[in-house]
Amino acid sequence: MVKGNIEAIKAARLERGWSLSELAKQVDVTKETVARIERGLSAYPATAKKVADALGRPVAELFTIS
Repeated sequence: MVKGNIEAIKAARLERGWSLSELAKQVDVTKETVARIERGLSAYPATAKKVADALGRPVAELFTIS
């Protein structure tokens, strides 16, 4: 599992002008999943990769291995 960098993920999402719902749609997960990630809770590596790709950022910038 990996943990999200709370500030970096939220900042990247807001730079794109996306709501939690929009990022969830882009990644094909629920809004609740995105909210959990932004709260710093664990995520699956595949989900982290999808989030990073959607936000155009390297995974290592947005997540750390927990």
